[in-house]
Amino acid sequence: MKIGNAQIDSFIASGAPEMGAVLIYGPDSGLVNERAGRLAKKVASDLNDPFNVSSLSQSDILDDPALLADNLNALSMTGERRLVMISDASERLAVILEEALREPNLQTLAILQSGDLKPRNKLRAFAEGAETVAALPCYADDSRSLGRLIDEVFGAHKVVCDPAAQNFLEQNLGSDRGISRSELEKLALYIGDGGHVSFDDAALLVGDNSTMTLTDVAFNAAGGDAARLDRSLSRCLMEDIAPVAILRAVSGHFLRLQIGAEKVRSGDTPEQAMKALRPPVFFKVQDQFRGQLQRWRSPQIARGLSLLLSAEQECKRTGAPDLAICGRTLHQLAALARASR
Repeated sequence: MKIGNAQIDSFIASGAPEMGAVLIYGPDSGLVNERAGRLAKKVASDLNDPFNVSSLSQSDILDDPALLADNLNALSMTGERRLVMISDASERLAVILEEALREPNLQTLAILQSGDLKPRNKLRAFAEGAETVAALPCYADDSRSLGRLIDEVFGAHKVVCDPAAQNFLEQNLGSDRGISRSELEKLALYIGDGGHVSFDDAALLVGDNSTMTLTDVAFNAAGGDAARLDRSLSRCLMEDIAPVAILRAVSGHFLRLQIGAEKVRSGDTPEQAMKALRPPVFFKVQDQFRGQLQRWRSPQIARGLSLLLSAEQECKRTGAPDLAICGRTLHQLAALARASR
């Protein structure tokens, strides 16, 4: 069963009583951990109870395939629903999981945590197609979900946030839910309960998130600066940001350029076009964005988006040199930018 993004919170709040297993997967590992923890707490009153909670890794199960079925069918010592936590799950578990859940025991819930799984991945496909298994995706926060997270963290500390600070946080957090929450908690602690977050406060304390590095890559590629592009791309790799995530971030930038270019073509000034974007263009990069908006025309933007889409598809092929594909494509974009001057 595939759980849509709008239903995820209510699904977790319900404790998934009709499910034998829940697969929580996606590129945002912090959000995967957070949602797995929230669901686990709905099932087990004490996550440290060895009689009601079992923790297994994929390697444990692969070494002894009967281990999963044994844990799923074990009787509860307290009468509560049992919980089996499985880390590092991949499609190598698909057949074993399907066999173990052939006759699901709904008195036990298995929560499987995994990374980014493609639609054809066997584990994801099984979870989406089974009646008593749920597939719950975790993708990087957008401005709306980040806004809710900011309200949640600051609300707990009765902290008020300036609009400029809110805008900065929405544009410079989001690549990982765990990091975003940690940065917001750090900021709230610095401000103190009942305090007020200004733009300067946010910029001072939230400056090392990988989203900022991805923003640099996007602007350098669209700006045609090959040397800066190489430096920002190197920082991405040092932060272990996957090539596909880099390509998607640059695609997001080009989509915003495309929307802005259409607004300008319809009669808006570049300033009006930038203000109409959601979220609006961060003021510190407005000059760069304005310049790129004036340089790139709709056909060139469409060509850039086509290159990025093709590169992402190529990266997903088994054995593809994704780093080389990513670097090549970004430099093709930079060359297009230089040619359009």
